[in-house]
Amino acid sequence: MTDTNNAAAAPASRPRGRRSKDMPDGRQALLIAATEAFANLGFDGADLRSVAAAAGVAPNLVRVHFGNKAALWEACLDRIVTLAVPAMAEVHAIAHDASRSLGDRLRALIIRVATFYAAYPEVRNFVVRRGAESPERATLVTERLLRPAYETARALFQAGIEAGIIRSQHPALFFALLNAALDQPPAFPMLLTRIAPEIDAETAWAQLLDTTIASLLHLPPAQAGGESAAGDGRTPAP
Repeated sequence: MTDTNNAAAAPASRPRGRRSKDMPDGRQALLIAATEAFANLGFDGADLRSVAAAAGVAPNLVRVHFGNKAALWEACLDRIVTLAVPAMAEVHAIAHDASRSLGDRLRALIIRVATFYAAYPEVRNFVVRRGAESPERATLVTERLLRPAYETARALFQAGIEAGIIRSQHPALFFALLNAALDQPPAFPMLLTRIAPEIDAETAWAQLLDTTIASLLHLPPAQAGGESAAGDGRTPAP
């Protein structure tokens, strides 16, 4: 027979499905999990049940919040654009800061781009995957994310080309090269130390950023020998 006294004294278990205060709500959790799934598997490879399981919610919540898979994908893009807008605003401010030299602005812009990728590594594969997706999704990513990001920096890149600091035939080519250089997978430090054990994994990101600046910007000698672009090896210094 059950001991009713012990049963009464035991704390009530948390109802299934209730999320603690420090956890994202169901919709936000789904967006985070779905962004990872679409980034790693692409649109066709991501399945809604696995997304719901990764988010820790019931599968039916996908349809409750988003309706279908295509709408969930678009909501993930909305989230990425929302994350990117403040960074693009900062890049625009850097590009138009007349109080700083051209070389200093280009250097600061590269550091800001690196900071964004460090904070949101899932953006990389989500954007890359768009190349293998339908033309409609490719257009959405291009028009809502890639083109606005490019336009915030295009004039500064063109000025860098005209000054000989950037050696490229077109700002878009430099934009693509810069993003490819900084947009490394999370496992980059570990992979790098496997081929070059003398490079400390803790400072690999910092060294990559410094190498990117030194390789892509042909700065005057007075500006080329500045301090390291990154502080602790993980997060680029502002």
